[in-house]
Amino acid sequence: MSSINTNLVKEINLNKLRDAFKSKKIASKPQLAQQTGLSVVTINSLVKVLVENGEVIEDVILPSEGGRPATAYRFNNEFRLALVIYMYEQNREDTAFICVTDLYGEIIAKIEKQMGEIKKDSFNSLIQEMLLKYPNIKVISFGMPGEEIDGKLMISDYKELKDEYFTKYMKEKFELPVIFENDINAAVEGYCYSHGITKNQCVIGIYFPSKYPPGAGIYINGRIYKGRNGLAGEIKYLPFEVDWENFDYNEEQMKEIMIKTVLSFCCMYNPDIVVIYAEGITEAIVEELKSRFITEIEKVMIPDIVISQELNHDFEIGIKQVALKALEPTLQLMK
Repeated sequence: MSSINTNLVKEINLNKLRDAFKSKKIASKPQLAQQTGLSVVTINSLVKVLVENGEVIEDVILPSEGGRPATAYRFNNEFRLALVIYMYEQNREDTAFICVTDLYGEIIAKIEKQMGEIKKDSFNSLIQEMLLKYPNIKVISFGMPGEEIDGKLMISDYKELKDEYFTKYMKEKFELPVIFENDINAAVEGYCYSHGITKNQCVIGIYFPSKYPPGAGIYINGRIYKGRNGLAGEIKYLPFEVDWENFDYNEEQMKEIMIKTVLSFCCMYNPDIVVIYAEGITEAIVEELKSRFITEIEKVMIPDIVISQELNHDFEIGIKQVALKALEPTLQLMK
């Protein structure tokens, strides 16, 4: 076997072992061999690598049943950390939530702050504070309304961020990988993760804020579909003849826009589930939506419609998952 193939196999086995540690949290070498299907000899050499890296810590001696006691190894869930920053309206105020999460997705620190005018440097002091306190932070993940195209934030609810190279600025400022994810895309990711949505299901999440234009996230084929430029779900551009710049967000007009939007997605994607995120919306809108499906074919198209007040919950879970995926080791050939 060539050295390249040998190194590739080693990397694959290391990732398999990492997954086993994440699942077991603490285990002996024989337990790891049983979990992974790898030989004890292979496990010995791979555990040594992970211990030297600091990814795994030698722990307590496990009691034996008559044989020699076995050394246990504990997964170091704080070997890499993610700094997650996400924005949404809370009590009609733009609020930033800043949290540090470990490799299990557990939050080990969290603060929130109401934001006034939001500029590209508005988060700098908060980030610096977290980096000093948690030096194992290896990625910064932002979740907020907007879309980056070729690195430029061309769509943003925050006027001072529009047309800024926000991610590039953050990467250069803090010398770390930086991820930007749209708020509703992250929320749909979180909903699908926490509800065990399968790859065969289609889920549409639609967010109707109280003072900004709506947006949608599309989950299909096991992932968020973003389109050619990342603009899939920018529903404020639907031809509903709404002047969002001067819209007063009155209740009756918003309800009609919600209904038209849901009907449009049902026609285009025939989804299994539509999740509507909006404050002050009751289940009554579900019956009104269903009444718009008249023919037999239209009635067949009716998805499960979920009215949710849990945008912040799903958003937090989703943006954490985005960050954790970025922390996963990729296959690298050792030279």
